[in-house]
Amino acid sequence: MEIKIRPTRRAFVLRYIIYPYYLIAGTVMLFWKDLSQLPENDYLIYLIMWGGLTVIPGLILAFKRRKFSWFFWPLALNLLGWGSKFVFKEENYDYYVKNGPYLAFIAVSILALIFIELYRLTIKYKISDSGIEITTGLFGANNQLIVNRHITNVLLKRNFLEIIFGVGHIIPVTSSGMGTGDAGVFGGVTGGVGGSGTNVGGVMGSVATQKEFVADPKNCIYGVSSPKKIMEEVKKILTKQG
Repeated sequence: MEIKIRPTRRAFVLRYIIYPYYLIAGTVMLFWKDLSQLPENDYLIYLIMWGGLTVIPGLILAFKRRKFSWFFWPLALNLLGWGSKFVFKEENYDYYVKNGPYLAFIAVSILALIFIELYRLTIKYKISDSGIEITTGLFGANNQLIVNRHITNVLLKRNFLEIIFGVGHIIPVTSSGMGTGDAGVFGGVTGGVGGSGTNVGGVMGSVATQKEFVADPKNCIYGVSSPKKIMEEVKKILTKQG
C-alpha cells in the first residue's frame, strides 16, 4: 500500500491571511493618504498609524506563535521604508520615498504569497510499508525516509483553528528523538530544539520549559486534509509491521 499526499493550503492559513492583510492595508492607505502630499506633522501621524497597523499584529503573532520573526520583519520593513527618505533625497523620487513603508509591505506581501505557494508545492509525503518518506526543496532536493521500525510513537496534533479547517499534523516520533523538542520561554527569550534544528527568539513571556511534539513540514506529515483517516492508515501499517 502506498499513499501520496502534500500539505493543503489551509495548513498555511495564518500566512495566507496575514500577507493579504498587509497587501490590502498598504494599497488602501496608499490611495487614501498619499504621504508625499502631506505636511511633515501629518506625515508623522500617518506614519505612526501605519506602524500600529503593521507592527501590532506582528507583535500579537510573536506571542502567539513564539517566534520573534513575526514581530521583527514588519518592524524592519517599516524602518526600511521610512529610512529610504534619508538615502534618496531627490524630489523626483519623493512619491516613492515618502510612501516607502506602504510600498515595501505591498511588494513583500506579493512575493511572500508566491513563495509560500511554491514552498507548499515542494513538500511531498509518501506513506508505504517501508516507512514515511518526506521530500522537500526545489526539485525534491531534500529527501528522508523514516523507517517504520524506528517509529516509537505517533501523534495527531491540531489546534482549534486547524480543527475548524479540517487539517492536522501526523507526527512520527522515533527512537532517536525525531518529532519531539523542548520549547519554552526563558526570561524573555523563547527557544526551541527539535528535529528541524534550534530556534531562538526574543519574545517576552513566563518562564517555562516542556517536552512537546514538534510539527514541522520537514519532520512530520504536516497540514494534511482528513488527518484522522491518514492517522488510521499509518497505524495500520505500523501494526502490520509489528
